[in-house]
Amino acid sequence: MPKCDNCDKLIAKKSAILECSCSKTVHTTQACTSLTSNCLAALRNNENSEWTCEVCRRETPRQKSFVIQEEEEEDDEELLLTKGTDSGSNAMKKITKRHII
Repeated sequence: MPKCDNCDKLIAKKSAILECSCSKTVHTTQACTSLTSNCLAALRNNENSEWTCEVCRRETPRQKSFVIQEEEEEDDEELLLTKGTDSGSNAMKKITKRHII
């Protein structure tokens, strides 16, 4: 029987455990995981969820899944088409000539 890496007590054979990718195992209790009952339920019910121990969580750089992209600057070509004095077709001809030459 493995020992819980948090409380150092033995984990019963039929008990559910959480295992980190570093092989640390803990009881699936709020005391040993520092997770709420809702978080524990989500881990239990969602096979795509992963638990990470406190040590790995501190040492592993985090990558955010939810990212708000900043607005990109306009290209020179877009500026020619929208802000130039030429019509769109004349601006396109200039762009095409510039890239061909």
